[in-house]
Amino acid sequence: MSTSDSGPEKARRVVLIVEDEALLALELEDAVHRAGFAARISTGADVLDAIGGCDLVAAVVELKLAAATDGRSLIRRLRSVQPGLPVLVVTGYARSSAQADLRGLGGPTARLEKPVNLAELACKLRCVIGSHDGIGL
Repeated sequence: MSTSDSGPEKARRVVLIVEDEALLALELEDAVHRAGFAARISTGADVLDAIGGCDLVAAVVELKLAAATDGRSLIRRLRSVQPGLPVLVVTGYARSSAQADLRGLGGPTARLEKPVNLAELACKLRCVIGSHDGIGL
């Protein structure tokens, strides 16, 4: 787990990043910081510990994780603790593949396909946070 060192997290809105590729996780963290949010990084196994004591406003979650838990299960677990949590799903799966199906996860949920465009990430993150239903994201 990583925490932002650019000020107290209590004073900033926090975005949880769930990504098991270290380099991509750091790139996502940098993009989240540039978008004006604090960030915490989790590989998935410690996801509930990672959100303890912070003002979590959204999560960026990789669908395919190396850990035993997949991204969909993590999203459901996060939303069981914080219903309606905005989630930006990062995936390398084609939109038409069964693995990329986001139905049943609740909302708001948006999709960002790999390779990740960091400017697009910031835009989609703001959109999913501002959305009430996630439709059209």
